[in-house]
Amino acid sequence: MIEDDVYRARDVFTPSTPARTCFVEREEINGKLVRALETPGRQVVVYGHSGSGKTTLLLNKLHQLYEFHITTRCMKGMTFDQIVLDAFDQLSPFYVSETVSQDKKNWNLSIAADYAGIKLQITNQLAMSEKSKVEKRYLPPQLTASSLGMFIGQAKACWVIEDFHKIDALEKPKLSQMMKVFMDMADGYPDLKIIALGATNTAREVVEYDSEMRNRVAEIFVPLMTPQEVVSIIVKGEAALNIEIPTEIKDAIVKYSNGLASPCHHLCLNMCHVANISETIAGKVGVLDYQNFEFAIKAYLEDSSDSVKGCFDRALKRKRANEFDARHVVNALSSFKEDGAARFDILKKIKNQNQICADPVLKRKLVSLCMEENGSLLRYDEVSGKYSFADPLYKVYASAYSHSINQNSGGGQSPTPSLEEIKNLLIKLLNAIPKNHMPIGGGNRVPAESGA
Repeated sequence: MIEDDVYRARDVFTPSTPARTCFVEREEINGKLVRALETPGRQVVVYGHSGSGKTTLLLNKLHQLYEFHITTRCMKGMTFDQIVLDAFDQLSPFYVSETVSQDKKNWNLSIAADYAGIKLQITNQLAMSEKSKVEKRYLPPQLTASSLGMFIGQAKACWVIEDFHKIDALEKPKLSQMMKVFMDMADGYPDLKIIALGATNTAREVVEYDSEMRNRVAEIFVPLMTPQEVVSIIVKGEAALNIEIPTEIKDAIVKYSNGLASPCHHLCLNMCHVANISETIAGKVGVLDYQNFEFAIKAYLEDSSDSVKGCFDRALKRKRANEFDARHVVNALSSFKEDGAARFDILKKIKNQNQICADPVLKRKLVSLCMEENGSLLRYDEVSGKYSFADPLYKVYASAYSHSINQNSGGGQSPTPSLEEIKNLLIKLLNAIPKNHMPIGGGNRVPAESGA
């Protein structure tokens, strides 16, 4: 147990929020990020697969290095002006409540007055638009890149922009221009920085910056977690909650998580729920068993079934009658291990299944299956050169789907499998997991009255 502190299970295993208790230090990436954050004027782009731990890594480092930061979360359809206004709004608590130091009183009051003046303009514009029944917020001429940089710099903060890759391509160069302005202001505000996060394969997909910025932006790639790093999440959780997860179950969780932190957190939290462990156990260590794990993975499947099916429906929809059928890619890729396969191996497997496919056609199809509008079914790992399913659950679903394809040899489009089909396949996969020395049906399992 960690220093006899009491932790809630939902705060230890956090599948949907950044990890704190189970934060795993990734030394090489941490070093690159810290150097970039501590270099005045250096702007930062953090990118990598969704679920690879970008946000968790960044927020833990920001808490160590900054007293204050603001975060803008982008959505499709947002304009750059809306992003700027969001950042400006988030500075309001600082300028309303910040105590002005004596030695910089006049200068700080002047900046605070500028902030209040622009805020008033925006409020007046909104009031006028409400009268005409059309509510719009406009960017005042005074709210320039330099003025926003001054406001953020005065707060000794940095600006985090999440999911900037979702913004329309025409809006992206504007962020590059603002990065250039922030970089030029580093002499007066050394902590001033923009950090753009994107779930992409390259930094260029996040921000379209021009050539002069190329050596002035730190591009930090966050790869998938190694098996050892995923195990570290579980071990930290065990220490915090005073529980034990047998090695064989740890190995199964690692295999199923496939380099992603979120499924690991989700499975561990589900295991705690079924074992009635809601907080740190006092006294005897609580041992989780195979039945807990089986429940956890089935619950995870049920929770995700609708979204997974929707992803496959988008990915497998054919826009043209003569378009190469994506189900052949799914069928081929499902036969490989969790870490996927290179394009050449996928092509070979498709041809072994008596399907005609040229390499350029397969390349275009693989790229399209990585795109969000097509369900983001696959991901591409630049390091290994392999394509794999973007979520471990997708592979289970794909295996069930491939089974339905093989059962339907008439050539027609196979229906996506039902949840019951997937459950049956999942049980087979679970039964294939080695259970040597794995506790079945309790062990030292702690009941609800003594476990929480």
